[in-house]
Amino acid sequence: MEMKIGFAKQNITPPPGTELGGYAGYRPCSGGHDPLWCRAVVLQQGQTRRALLSLELLSVDESLSDRIEAAVRPLGISAVVAAAIHSHAAPCGMIPGEGPLAAVNAVAERDPEGFRRYMEQVIDSAVCACAEAIDRLEPFTVRSARGTAPVIGSERHTGQTLDVPMTVVGVRTQSGRTLTVYQIPCHPTVLGPDNLLASADFVGGIEGRLDSDMAMFLNGAAGDISTRFTRRAQDFPECDRMAAIAAEAIRELIRDVPYGTPEPLRALRKHIRLQPRAVESPERARLALEEATARWQAAAEAGMEPGQLRILRTYVEGAGVALEFARTMEGIRELSLPVTAFTFAGLRFVTVPGELFSGLWRPDAVPVCYANGYYRYIADRQAYRNGYYETMAAIVAEGQGERLLEKIEELLEIL
Repeated sequence: MEMKIGFAKQNITPPPGTELGGYAGYRPCSGGHDPLWCRAVVLQQGQTRRALLSLELLSVDESLSDRIEAAVRPLGISAVVAAAIHSHAAPCGMIPGEGPLAAVNAVAERDPEGFRRYMEQVIDSAVCACAEAIDRLEPFTVRSARGTAPVIGSERHTGQTLDVPMTVVGVRTQSGRTLTVYQIPCHPTVLGPDNLLASADFVGGIEGRLDSDMAMFLNGAAGDISTRFTRRAQDFPECDRMAAIAAEAIRELIRDVPYGTPEPLRALRKHIRLQPRAVESPERARLALEEATARWQAAAEAGMEPGQLRILRTYVEGAGVALEFARTMEGIRELSLPVTAFTFAGLRFVTVPGELFSGLWRPDAVPVCYANGYYRYIADRQAYRNGYYETMAAIVAEGQGERLLEKIEELLEIL
């Protein structure tokens, strides 16, 4: 059965005033530094069409991914994977007041209607990108490679360089158009909380450095990987430096790999049930926030090194989230995480709706995180033992990350 592919992109840069996500505090966008894109790849096998979307947003929760999937259904697309790149200089991908975690993932409380209009813009752009991709459907050849990721990020608490994999897929269509899909697990956080310009962070400079008509970034198990210790500054020239490092690694990994005939596409979707975390009383959570704030302020006054000071600041942010959870999670008894496993270019991919810690990933498959849902941090048991701030900002209970991976491995066995 012949397979065809089409790909296209649409601009989703937010209007000024749209709230940016990723850091604590209100951050209204003052404009755009580089365009934010919705990139779409549509695969057709026989009469079945599926779409893979990469949105240059902080997150894509179930309310947004479900709305996108419904909107593209009239185009003959039966299933959608919608993944965020997780830039902290981009808006959240959440529709205010919708989705199973609406109470927990409160967003754009200062201007919910304006933010809802922006989400409609994102959905419309996703439909347009998919429609254009369908118009360009044609036979193709494909190649893929896996290797070690370049040192863009490191373990965000210790600065330790981690040996994490990167994946590159190359596509060449019958007419000669080229596509690169690449995955490097890392928080795109070169830019800090003081930046108010919309940007894809270091990801924004990669496509123009590759010899492809389009390049799509998919993030991986990056819950504990960031640029905190690897960046030399928090500005746009540093984003460009990181982009150049990433682009060179992508080119080198795929350079000598030959193109071949695509294998049949297989896909399975399942909801995996996990237990939510136990929440503290609002009083205890408020006390923890006050204590974390006092430690951070004392360290700042003592002139602590910026990287270590930022860690203490994240504990303040985590304690703030824990206080909010104490108010909003009381009625949540079970979590149902959507997971999709699919094959492409001789590789197996699995979506994870959250920020998965790198140490949890074991399968011989490519994790696509921040996809089709946003269940925040999914940490390993060691992170709980270490008391990392991500565990304070987690929705799932301790040990549920390991359970999620067990269920993913079961899903992969029948793919």
